Parts: sequence; C-alpha cells; structure tokens
Amino acid sequence: MILGLRSKIIPLPDHKLGNIKLGSVTKDAICHRPCRVRCSHSTASSMEEAKERIRETFGKIELSPSSYDTAWVAMVPSRYSMNQPCFPQCLDWILENQREDGSWGLNPSHPLLVKDSLSSTLASLLALRKWRIGDNQVQRGLGFIETHGWAVDNKDQISPLGFEIIFPCMINYAEKLNLDLPLDPNLVNMMLCERELTIERALKNEFEGNMANVEYFAEGLGELCHWKEMMLRQRHNGSLFDSPATTAAALIYHQYDEKCFGYLNSILKLHDNWVPTICPTKIHSNLFLVDALQNLGVDRYFKTEVKRVLDEIYRLWLEKNEEIFSDVAHCAMAFRLLRMNNYEVSSEELEGFVDQEHFFTTSSGKLMNHVAILELHRASQVAIHERKDHILDKISTWTRNFMEQKLLDKHIPDRSKKEMEFAMRKFYGTFDRVETRRYIESYKMDSFKILKAAYRWFTDCKLEQVGLSQQYLYTSYFIIAAILFEPEYADARLAYAKYAIIITAVDDFFDCFICKEELQNIIELVERWEGYSTVGFRSERVRIFFLALYKMVEEIAAKAETKQGRCVKDHLINLWIDMLKCMLVELDLWKIKSTTPSIEEYLSVACVTIGVPCFVLTSLYLLGPKLSKDVIESSEVSALCNCTAAVARLINDIHSYKREQAESSTNMVSILITQSQGTISEEEAIRQIKEMMESKRRELLGMVLQNKESQLPQVCKDLFWTTINAAYSIHTHGDGYRFPEEFKNHINDVIYKPLNQYSP
Repeated sequence: MILGLRSKIIPLPDHKLGNIKLGSVTKDAICHRPCRVRCSHSTASSMEEAKERIRETFGKIELSPSSYDTAWVAMVPSRYSMNQPCFPQCLDWILENQREDGSWGLNPSHPLLVKDSLSSTLASLLALRKWRIGDNQVQRGLGFIETHGWAVDNKDQISPLGFEIIFPCMINYAEKLNLDLPLDPNLVNMMLCERELTIERALKNEFEGNMANVEYFAEGLGELCHWKEMMLRQRHNGSLFDSPATTAAALIYHQYDEKCFGYLNSILKLHDNWVPTICPTKIHSNLFLVDALQNLGVDRYFKTEVKRVLDEIYRLWLEKNEEIFSDVAHCAMAFRLLRMNNYEVSSEELEGFVDQEHFFTTSSGKLMNHVAILELHRASQVAIHERKDHILDKISTWTRNFMEQKLLDKHIPDRSKKEMEFAMRKFYGTFDRVETRRYIESYKMDSFKILKAAYRWFTDCKLEQVGLSQQYLYTSYFIIAAILFEPEYADARLAYAKYAIIITAVDDFFDCFICKEELQNIIELVERWEGYSTVGFRSERVRIFFLALYKMVEEIAAKAETKQGRCVKDHLINLWIDMLKCMLVELDLWKIKSTTPSIEEYLSVACVTIGVPCFVLTSLYLLGPKLSKDVIESSEVSALCNCTAAVARLINDIHSYKREQAESSTNMVSILITQSQGTISEEEAIRQIKEMMESKRRELLGMVLQNKESQLPQVCKDLFWTTINAAYSIHTHGDGYRFPEEFKNHINDVIYKPLNQYSP
C-alpha cells in the first residue's frame, strides 16, 4: 500500500497494473511511497495478460469510494428544505458500507492509518445522526471510536495533514447533534485548544501558517471560514480544489451555489451513490501512472501508451490547463516528466515557487505539504540551461534547505524522513535498479546467469593473480545491472562489466605496481594486436593482463560485428591505445617526473584515462541500433563522450583526492591548489570543481534530451546519462568502487536479496 500524507488520507483511483495495485496517495498531490508488488513470471501468457491489463488502465480510470468525502456530501441539505438531504443516495451508501469493526474508511485498513479511519468514521456518524437514521450503525461506529480513540494523539500513527483542524471541528459538530462521543474529555479539550491556536496563527497571517494554508481544510474551519472569499477560488468545474468534501462544506456552511451543486451532481451521475476523494482525476492519475511505471522499471513495455499520455499532458501544459497549474505537485511532476521525456518545457512556469515565501503565499502554494515540496525539488534537478534555468536553481536551494530543517524535527515521521533524505540525493546520483527496488520486489534470474558468466571469465583469465579482487567483479556488474537492466541489453551489460574490471586492473598497474617499461610493453602488444606473439611479454602479470584484454576485445568485436553488420574491431583497439598512451603520460610526466599539468592538459588526458570513452563507446555497439562510422565519429558523440568523461573524472577526483595525494598521483584538486600558490584552500578547490561538474552535467542532460538534429538513437544517448548516474552513486560515500563497504547493501538489494526480505 502506498501511504499518503494529506488533510485526509484516502485511496487514489485504484490503478490495477496486472497484479500491481497502486494503493492510496495524497489528495492534492502524488505521494511516492514504496509499494509492494507481487508479479507472476511463471508463463509468457500471464505476463502478456498483465501487460494488457496495464494498457487498459491508460484508457480507463477506476476510482475507489471515499467514505470521508461521501459522508460530507451526504450532509449537504436540499436546496428546497434544510431538513432533507440533497443527496440521499450517499446516505444509502454509508448504511451499506460500514466495516465489520464498526468503522468506515480504507478497506483493507492499515495499522498506521487509524486516524484516517477515525476521521472517516466520525464523518459518517455525523451524516447519519444529522438525518436521524441508522441508529444501529451509529452505535457500532461509536464502539469503534471508543476502542480506537487512543490513536487520536498517538505520535507513531500517520497524522494526516489537517487532522488537527478537521477532527476537532467534527467533534464540535457532534456535540451540536447531541452525539456523545466516547473520547477522553481531557484529550478533546487539548485538541480543541490546539485547533484554536492553529487557526489563530493562520488568521494572523504568519509566514508558514497563513490562512491560505488551511483553506483546503475548509470543512474543518466550519463557520470560521471566510466562505465568500473562499468561493473566489472556485474552479471552472464548480469545485473547491477538486475536492468533493470541501465543495460539500461550502454548500453546508455557505449559501447555495449552482456550480458547486453541479460539480457534486456530475460526480454522482458517474458513481450513483458515492464520491471519490478527488475529481477530476484524469491528469492526476495519468501523471502518477507514467511516473509509477518508470519507477517500476517497466515503462519500456508501454512506450506507445506512455507517449500518448505525455503528448496529451504536453498539449494541456501549453494550454495552461487548470488541473495542472492549480496544483503545485501536478505542475512540478508534469514539468519533470515532460522535460525528461524530450518535450520542450520552460522552467518559467515554475516561477511562482521560486523561493519559500512565494511558495507559501501564492494561491498555488497554499496546499503546503511535504509531497509538493518533494516534487518541486525533483523538478529542480532537471536543469539543463545555465541562464534560463536559474529558477530551478533557486527552487533547488530553498527546497533543500527546507527539507534539511524539517529533518531536524524529532517529530517528523520516519517515512517522511526517509523520503526527504532520498530526494536530497540528486536523482542523477541514484541507480535506476536500486530506486526501482523501492517500488518492486522483483529481479530477473537472468542477472545471476550473466554474473556467473562474468565470474567464469574472471577465473579463466586468472585476473586474481594480478591483484584484482572478486569484489571488483560484483561491483562492476552491479554498476551496469543497476542502470542498464533490460533483458535485451545482456551483451552490453557483460561487456561494460568486463571493461570496468580490465580498466581497473591497468589503472592499478600504472598507479602502484607497474614500471614504465611494462606499460610500454602493453602498448606495443595492443598496437601489434594480431602479431602480438612476436612482441613477447616483459612479465607474467603483463602476459595475464594482455591475454585477458585480447580475449575480451575479440569476443566483444565478434558480437558487435553481428549486431552492426560491419567490423568495428579496429575502433575498439584504437580506444585502448588512446587510453594506454594517456596513462603513460600520467605515469611518466606527472608521477615519475613530478610535473604539474595545466587544467586543460590534465583534463585532455584524465578524461580519457577515466575509461568512459572506452567502455561507453564499446557498449554502444551492443545496444541494438546500427551505428555508422560517421555517427560514431560525429561531433555529437564526441561531445556526449567528453561531457560524460569530464563529469566522471571530476566526481572521482573530489572523492579520491586524499588517497591519490598519498599515492603522489595527480588530481584536479591538487592542481588547483598548486596553481593558486596556496591562495586556494582544499574546500575552495572542491567548490570550484563542483561548479565545473554541475555545468558539464547540465550540458550533458541538454544533449541527451535534444531531439533536433540528433543522429544518435535515444537508447544510446541514455547510456551516457546513466553512466554519470553510476559515477555519482559510486562516490556518494567515498570511493564505492575500490572500497565498496557502502555498496554492499545496494549489491544485495539488486542481485542477491530474496524478494520477501525487502522492506522499504
């Protein structure tokens, strides 16, 4: 079940994706809580059936009844008589849908959502008592409240945003209806006092507690609400905030309004005798559905359907559709999904949320909740323009600061805390498959087969004899399995992992073990390639390394030729020659002769030795699309490769500076400090490098998302982007590749851990 935090925790329209049910979310925003998934992979037919059910979901939205909202609609008096219900069919639904324990609410209920059940139950009791029906149901409902009243002030329970306003208001209403609630009087008095203080702060227009922030809970304000002003916020569909409950409250506490009545009546025409928690839901549901499928890692099966949805969202975005732009979370999510799927959207549309004050004082920012802020922060991470996206930079700064302050609050729920902590790890610093693990409990057994193949290769090549640990094998395979997990990319995964291991071996040789003559021997062996036997091996470790390299490149070249329809072996060999010669520069000039290169000289060499050109360009040949020599040698591929290598190198240098300083290896941090002649501190050097890195990252994302004049298929461009995701994740806690203690949990999650052991 997905758990939401809102004024009322209620079920989202139940999207049943095969056996995947996307449970409940927030009312005005989409909450990305992990959901458990049980998927059957027993037969191909069952998988196809599941896919078909998901496809049907795109065209059909299944809504779940909201007991809470239905109860408020049931309390609306007739426009002809205050003593008669306007919507008696809603009363019938309440009478027919009481649960066995006497409550109303989510079915099945969740042990941490007792407060939601209390709110839904009390609202249903008020509706029944107001119209003097259902005495038996009322008694059973009171029994539930008596048994579960302990949850009202329980800190371990998920407290819906607005609960402290709405629940005491309903207690007051119950007293007016002579409905004696079996709650502790001291507890009731405390809640009433807290409600008064909350409303008082709102009326004083304090910064984070102004009246706009509680208007969405208008049914909890009752007669204290400025209903005439509230009606100025009425939407074109007649609702207040697309909420049946809040709209019903306007008809209860305010004068009759034809548009409000029309809104509620239109919903009941669809559902006969109940209302959902939010309506309309098309954009709300489609945004959530696309985002969920991407988080689940299965969106590749529904490319046509996803594109159709995003095309429609984009059309509505250009039209400034009210359902998108009236809700901060919808707007932020739509912006993020559209931009990350190659649609041209301007960050200027988020200008209303450019700082904390704007967010909390604009009409769009009135629905203050952690989900909206999370969505804004996620949206801020897709900046690609240095100047045009300054708005996103400002949003990123204040949302991060806001969440950091919230994390200091000891009373913040653990779930909210974990969500904020995860969001603050920039999204390009997470592995796709690790993040997917937050949403699903499945991983194909193919991973084990490929990992075993990599292990056999590692053993056959005797790479442990040149100082390589098996841990490098697992880490290397994990890196690519976590970012390139689709079954059709098995060959590319294996090649990527093997390259990472071999590059690590040669890098360690040059840094710590190998002499200049051995390196020159390796270069000559690679240059001669077919005639390597005439060169000879200077040492046993050179022999082991070269034969492993030779066997690997020959196998990959054969597979690449099959996929590409042309021989690419010369290109693969030349990539290695370029990298090895650059490593010779590092060893001979910078380490042995202790010369300090300029920044330009350093990057021209170090961006090659980081290995990105070697293993990314090689992997491109195995992804599937045919790539001509002209495309591979194009300025577009060169620019993508250069940006990716620069980001990977800079993030590596920041986190490996101390180790490389001890090894007397050249590093970007040390170069900046040396060239400044002591005027730049280590901290300042790292800050400057981070600025360079962020600039290159944005440049790369812009190229990856660029469609116009691009010759490279999207799947190939995506590999450059996911490669820097890997670089960020590897170095989140230091050098995760060489010292992978922090990586162990990730590796276990993706490759080893049984599904039933996973807990979000």
